[in-house]
Amino acid sequence: MLFLSICRADLYFLPMLKKIYHYLAGDSLSYSFEHRVFNLTSFIIMVFGMQAAILNYLIGLHIVTVWLAISGSVVSASLFYLSRVRKWFTATTIFVFITATIFVLGGSYFYNGGSSSPVLYFLFVLLNIFLLIASRKHQLLIYGLLAGAILALLLLEYYFPEMVVPYSSFEERMTDHITLLIYCPLFTMVVIVLFRRSYDWEQEMVLRQKQKLEEVNRITTEKNEYIESLIRELHHRVKNNLQIVSGLLSLQSNRLQDNNARMALEEGKTRVDAIAMIHQKLYMDNALATVNIEEYLSNLSSSLANSFGYDAACIHTDIRLNNHSMGIDMAIPIGLIVNELVTNSFKHAFQETTEPRIVVSLQERQEKLLELTVADNGKGLGDPEKLKDSDSFGMKLLRILVEQINGAMTIRQDAGTAFTIEIRA
Repeated sequence: MLFLSICRADLYFLPMLKKIYHYLAGDSLSYSFEHRVFNLTSFIIMVFGMQAAILNYLIGLHIVTVWLAISGSVVSASLFYLSRVRKWFTATTIFVFITATIFVLGGSYFYNGGSSSPVLYFLFVLLNIFLLIASRKHQLLIYGLLAGAILALLLLEYYFPEMVVPYSSFEERMTDHITLLIYCPLFTMVVIVLFRRSYDWEQEMVLRQKQKLEEVNRITTEKNEYIESLIRELHHRVKNNLQIVSGLLSLQSNRLQDNNARMALEEGKTRVDAIAMIHQKLYMDNALATVNIEEYLSNLSSSLANSFGYDAACIHTDIRLNNHSMGIDMAIPIGLIVNELVTNSFKHAFQETTEPRIVVSLQERQEKLLELTVADNGKGLGDPEKLKDSDSFGMKLLRILVEQINGAMTIRQDAGTAFTIEIRA
């Protein structure tokens, strides 16, 4: 029965104490930990000041101690109102409180028996409290003020002992000590409990946030893996469909009697193969939207050489980029441009050349400026200006692709033909 009674008392008193605490210190959402400690400190000192004034008067201490206690209570009440009600909590508030504390307790020190009084205990407790609630940049100053005040009181008593008003009786001294020794541990306990609760709450919040982030990360990872698998499957299916189209074009070209029509289908097939090769690399490399442009252009060049019956060694690729990964929005047009120019060289440039050679170069000239060059050592294609303005399908497609990547094309005739395209990346 006794145990049940204690449990019932706890169930009644703990919520009530919690409400009182939140009413005096403020809730954790609206007030920081330091702000709540300051609110609680100012309220406790206000109550202590009123109690000390009454008790000092009743036990017959010097009347100055009564007025000092009242003054301390009034200052604490004012600061409690400003801090708790008006939410005015700044470094100025703390220093006003410290200054008032030094003056009130300093006066009480001399009228309460000096070093034989418990005033020094209270100053040490307040020193720890103020260091706890002050910002790091003000802690050294606060320590200096309170430690200096304590040292000054002891020195004044040492050199001017006549300033100290002694206790009139042993009972006065013991009553004063007992009262303050009750308040100081209680005050310290409340602050420590508050600090511990705040620390536990922060740790709990950190743990909850960590668990929440881990859960979000897990869900995001699962979604990303699912999306990546879908994109890989998409690249795979696009590659397969393009290979089907390429196969159909090859079958259709084999049935045609007209050489021009057959050649047009073969050129279309190489364009489809150039795009399919990118999707194949994206699927094989587990990449989502970037391709190694050096490997891609090298494979594309070799494939074109083989399709036209040339040795792959006749094509040299020279890629000089800081980052060889390139997005497909840029890689596909570049691949089609290289496909058109290399195909054009194999078709028209090497009828009179015994050792055909093609150079495919992609270099980073300066920041955000790429230079793509496709050059051969063939017989040349005539006037570069006329060639650039040609109405042939290949040149029209080339101009469209160059415009798509914000490029500018120039053509040179010098021991062959060289197409240079500057690209603003």
